[in-house]
Amino acid sequence: MILVITGNGKGKTTSSMGQIIRALGHNQKVCLVQLFKGENFYGEQKILTKLEGLDFFSFATKHPFCFKDISKEQVVKECEQAVNKLKEITRDNKYNLIVLEEFNIALRDKFIDEDLLLTIINELNKQANVVITGRGASNKLIELADLVSEVKEIKHPFNKGIPAQEGIEF
Repeated sequence: MILVITGNGKGKTTSSMGQIIRALGHNQKVCLVQLFKGENFYGEQKILTKLEGLDFFSFATKHPFCFKDISKEQVVKECEQAVNKLKEITRDNKYNLIVLEEFNIALRDKFIDEDLLLTIINELNKQANVVITGRGASNKLIELADLVSEVKEIKHPFNKGIPAQEGIEF
């Protein structure tokens, strides 16, 4: 199946991490490819990379919206490396679950060509379940998916000036 987790609310990554834990609990082989999340900063990275059965890859660790020291051209180049990794994964044919973390954002912001990524997702789905997360899932991806969940923000502490909390947001 192709599963899309999107929306403006908190919990998209948390949901995909739950899918990873569930698959690993059944001794399945899992691949996590993350965009826009610096390595070894987020709690899930620190623990999941220690688990047997999970291959973890991180690309384009900075998004220009959050980091002014990186250009769109640099992010496109780094996302291209992620796409090349996905092409390699399609040839490996060794995973039961493949999680593409924050790829919706890369599509939304045009860092990755949508038709190319959808073709790759279809190829990956021939061998594994594929989870794609991030805000702003495209209509084409939603149409392609077997399951789409939208995480809706109703209330968030950031709006009250409460900073991100270790163990909750990262």
